[in-house]
Amino acid sequence: MDNFYTWFADSKLASFLRTFLAIVIASAVNEFQKVGHFDFTNLEQWVIIALVAAVPPFLRYLNPQDVLS
Repeated sequence: MDNFYTWFADSKLASFLRTFLAIVIASAVNEFQKVGHFDFTNLEQWVIIALVAAVPPFLRYLNPQDVLS
């Protein structure tokens, strides 16, 4: 299990997944508040979410010394 924690703290993919999941949850809650149901059919919304979620791994790529402690 320690290997997973180390991977989850240092991996660029895990960084993307954490950010992506947080944005998806926030977006779903926002959509539910506006429309009254969850709607995951908007393709533009998913593209924007993926682009925003790619920012933290890109920043880690620019600074490889940045690790979670």
